[in-house]
Amino acid sequence: MDFETLSVSQEGKILYVSLNRPEKRNAMNLQMFDDLEQCMTKVAAKNDVGAVIIQGEGKAFSSGTDLTELAELAQQGGDVQDFRASVRKLQRAFSEIEHLEKAVIAAIHGYALGGAFELILACDLRVASEEARFSIPEVTLGIIPDLGGSNRLSRIVGTGRAKELILTGKMISASEAERIGLINKVVPVEQLRDTATAWAEQIMRNGPLAVGLAKKAIDMNFSLSTSEGLELAGIVQSLVIFGANFRQGITKKGTQPKTTA
Repeated sequence: MDFETLSVSQEGKILYVSLNRPEKRNAMNLQMFDDLEQCMTKVAAKNDVGAVIIQGEGKAFSSGTDLTELAELAQQGGDVQDFRASVRKLQRAFSEIEHLEKAVIAAIHGYALGGAFELILACDLRVASEEARFSIPEVTLGIIPDLGGSNRLSRIVGTGRAKELILTGKMISASEAERIGLINKVVPVEQLRDTATAWAEQIMRNGPLAVGLAKKAIDMNFSLSTSEGLELAGIVQSLVIFGANFRQGITKKGTQPKTTA
């Protein structure tokens, strides 16, 4: 897969997707959003990819949305409805990451700011290097987070922490991000890729259908009542329990499933 703003490579069943505008600190322009959406759409149909690791080329993960392009959009004026349509297009890139029925791991070094902060929220797991820094500073520019920060962040760190980060726009360290649950693990920068890879390999040892549907069930439960969530879990379980992956899994653990004539 070739993209203008992404560098993509595959090792085994792990796909490494690198934001590749290092001369712009990987600022996310319109082309990068389009590339991310197209990349995730293609990955969804690739059976030879079991997990995705998103990282950044150069000195940082990403400085966020390209403010030059954002300023140009604002100066052009235009119709409010047209602008909302443009925002929905950008949102789709992150939604494709979130909806992918494969594990997506963000490996963050340097910093993840603004739109890049919202990008990592769409990923399933987040590992960061010790020097990494995080901020969602939209309000300091007189705008709001509109690519998932307003809803995904509170799901991950809670409403109080989400309001603290969004309303102040402050920068936090990797250790603080780990403490509040934004980041799953902090490691030395030289261990960043290996840690993300080890997580991907561990996840891929499990049944792919179960991993994908477990991810779906977790995400969908945020909008469901407890009874609806339990019903969803039962539906999903009924789909996977009769599959080959379950039988292979318990056989590996030394328990042969009973069969009836």
